[in-house]
Amino acid sequence: MIDILMATFNGGHWLRQQIDSILAQTSPEWRLIIRDDGSADETVRICQEYALRYPEKIRLLVDDCGRLKSGGNFSRLLAQTSRQADYTMFSDQDDVWEPRKIEILLAATQEMEAQHGPAVPILTHSDSQVVDENLHLIAPSLLKYLNRAPNPDVNRLCMELPILGHSVMMNRACKVLGGASVPDGFGSWDWWFPLVAVVFGYIHFVKEPLVRYRRHPSTAILLRGHGLSAYLTRSLRDHHRRVNISLRQCEIFHKIFEDRLDPEHKAFFASVSRIRSASWLMRRVLVVRHRLFKTGFLKTAGVVLAV
Repeated sequence: MIDILMATFNGGHWLRQQIDSILAQTSPEWRLIIRDDGSADETVRICQEYALRYPEKIRLLVDDCGRLKSGGNFSRLLAQTSRQADYTMFSDQDDVWEPRKIEILLAATQEMEAQHGPAVPILTHSDSQVVDENLHLIAPSLLKYLNRAPNPDVNRLCMELPILGHSVMMNRACKVLGGASVPDGFGSWDWWFPLVAVVFGYIHFVKEPLVRYRRHPSTAILLRGHGLSAYLTRSLRDHHRRVNISLRQCEIFHKIFEDRLDPEHKAFFASVSRIRSASWLMRRVLVVRHRLFKTGFLKTAGVVLAV
């Protein structure tokens, strides 16, 4: 069984298309769990409608936890997933899944499990198409649009988020090791579970775009191009903030898993965890020594300057 987790908030305008695309999947072994975060539009009514129509497939989680925002909402959903679920996926409220998304990701994940064993954390992700609010194509590849590497090593994953949650399937071993919630201070589940997978298991990339990922005006900054003009619009203070968040996440990861890391990863995370308290020169030496780079010269230069 596959648990699909969907966090909603004022997404009524697009929600039906996304749920319908999940219902149209060629693979039937899934359950959709939805939690709304206090929507003021028709989102809750739509979720209730689908939950009543498909009670064996769709569950609307109702609780008294109040507004949790996106990260907290997904953490609450993670806590509700069954330990018996073999695989877990994440769904945005406004995307559209290609009909064979689950089928293709499941086959790829199971192939990795056949190679390495089901007790090893496996995280599989695909590319996505970037579309506008009316599903008109903007870019055929989200990863190329963002200039991100699809198979990051631990060094790059510490500094850059190349994997977005809407494209992911993870096996039970990855979900159990990552825990029922994202640790406090960690940016998002998109970053947490890939880091767990790359350190303790494997990340596998499916090149085929399996999601139509909507680009709204509110996400235009997130999904803007990464050329010189876009890069120069960001202040050094913003780069420093982003690098500081990344390094703090490494410290959290090291603290949680220190006793479970192999010697190589233990030494790596222990050294990276000292960067923020090091001198101006040593911070830059450690960044270069551990290759804490991003994709592209300009973004890497921003890390070195801002650390």
